[in-house]
Amino acid sequence: MKTIKVLILLIFVTLFTGCATIVSQEEYEACIWGTSVAGAAIGSVGGIAGAAGGTAGGALVGAFILCGKVGEAAPPPAPAAEVAGYYWPDDQDGDGVRDSVDRCPFTPAGVAVDSDGCELDTDGDGVPDYRDQCPDTPKGAVVDTEGCSRLLAKLSDVHFAFDSATLKSEAKSILDSVVSTINSSPSDTISIEGHTDSTGSDAYNSQLSQRRAMSVADYLASQGVSSSRLQPVGKGESYPVASNDTSEGRSQNRRVEIIAK
Repeated sequence: MKTIKVLILLIFVTLFTGCATIVSQEEYEACIWGTSVAGAAIGSVGGIAGAAGGTAGGALVGAFILCGKVGEAAPPPAPAAEVAGYYWPDDQDGDGVRDSVDRCPFTPAGVAVDSDGCELDTDGDGVPDYRDQCPDTPKGAVVDTEGCSRLLAKLSDVHFAFDSATLKSEAKSILDSVVSTINSSPSDTISIEGHTDSTGSDAYNSQLSQRRAMSVADYLASQGVSSSRLQPVGKGESYPVASNDTSEGRSQNRRVEIIAK
């Protein structure tokens, strides 16, 4: 009898070891059946009643201790809690300059920037290159929102007597219309720039453009504009706005521009 009990105990230990590796529902059910049978075998030593009690006890032990606990697979890890607020990367505007040194952290996508992360402004007029329609304005020039100098008036060649600096009446009317605008911004410097086409020598064109610029400055001064604010300069044929290969283009190049800076 003692030998039978030892064998039954060894079977029960073997079941316990097997139950420690349970990972599926099928294995869980088989474990319970096994512990029930082992309980019945142990209880049978005490007769039919003992066998019945052993069966029930084995089933309970298997369900709640061996099969359901020892071999139970570890639960999956809980999902990470969401962090409230916003997550900013190291370079939130994607301009290649880290946020820790970016002085302009919200530049538009794709815009060229300097080492400080700010939009490039090659001519220093306050308008970044990607919006600057006049990227070569002189340093310190007063410009509009497109980066161009504030052109107050432009006199074409037809507003002067032929090959001279004498103003025609139409030219004087145009200049009269801008006097109030010039005087309304007394801090502005007024650049009067004379231009010619490429006909004739460089020296002659430079002199003619200078004389025409001076003629405009003298007239504006006579109408109440402070002469100290007027800066006449002859640029000759160096800055064409059209081709000098056509008569129409040459006509556009012969001009005097009045620019607020």
